[in-house]
Amino acid sequence: MFNRARAFTEELMRENERLRFRVAGLSRDLEQREASPGGDSSALAARVGELEKERDELAGRFKEVEEMNRGFATRYQEIETQNNQLANLYFASYQLHSTLTFPDVVDTVKEILINLIGAEAFALFWAEERAGVLRTEATQGMGSAVPSEVRFKAGPLKRAVENGESYYADPLPDTSRINPAQPIACMALKISGRVIGVVAIYRLLAQKQRFLPLDFELFTLLAGHAATALFCSKLYQRSEEKLSSLQGFLDMLTSPSP
Repeated sequence: MFNRARAFTEELMRENERLRFRVAGLSRDLEQREASPGGDSSALAARVGELEKERDELAGRFKEVEEMNRGFATRYQEIETQNNQLANLYFASYQLHSTLTFPDVVDTVKEILINLIGAEAFALFWAEERAGVLRTEATQGMGSAVPSEVRFKAGPLKRAVENGESYYADPLPDTSRINPAQPIACMALKISGRVIGVVAIYRLLAQKQRFLPLDFELFTLLAGHAATALFCSKLYQRSEEKLSSLQGFLDMLTSPSP
C-alpha cells in the first residue's frame, strides 16, 4: 500500500512538472505573438484570447493536481505513522508475554510508559481491594512521593479499582507538585472483569503537551495484556517461592540427623 501511494505521488509530481512547463511555454508563446508586428489584428486577438483561456485552464488544473498531491502526501504520512504505531503496539505486546519473571514484566511496562506514551513520573500499584489500599510495586520519576501503600477513598484511583474506569486529564493540570491520590491518568489492569492493579501517571515528559490517540490504544493494551502478563508472572513468582520453601522443608526432613 505504501509503495502504491509513493508511486502515485511521484506520478502526480511528474504531472505537476509537465503542466508547469506547459504553462511557461504558453506564456512565452503569448508574449511572442503579442510582440510580433503586422498580421490580422482580430485573428491575433482571438488567438491571444484562446491562449489565455487555455493557460487559465491549465493553471487551474495544475492547482487541482497540486492540491491532490498534498492530500496524498499527507495521507501517506498518516499511513506511515499508523504503521509505526502498529509496530510499536505489536512489539510492546510481544515483550509483555516473552517472560514469566515479574521484575522483567514490570520493566517492560515501564519501558512502554516511558518510550511509547512519554510518561516521566508514574507508579504501578497492586490492588488490595479488601484492605482498601493500593500496594506500590514500582515507580519512576517519583522519588519518595509515593508511599508503599496508597488508600483510594475517592477520585480516579477509587473509580479505577472499584469500577474499572480509566481516567485521563485534558487539558493537563499543573504537575510541578505530585499528589499520589490525583494522577493525570490512570488505567485499571483487569482480568475477566476483575481489577488486579492500576497504572497511574503523574507527569509527562517536557516535550509532550497532551495525550494522543495512540496513547489511548496503548492504555487499552496495558489494561489487558499487561494485566495478564503481570498476574501470570506474579503467580509464577509465588509458586517458585513456595516450591523452594517446600523443597527446603523436605530436604530438612529427609536429611540424616547429625
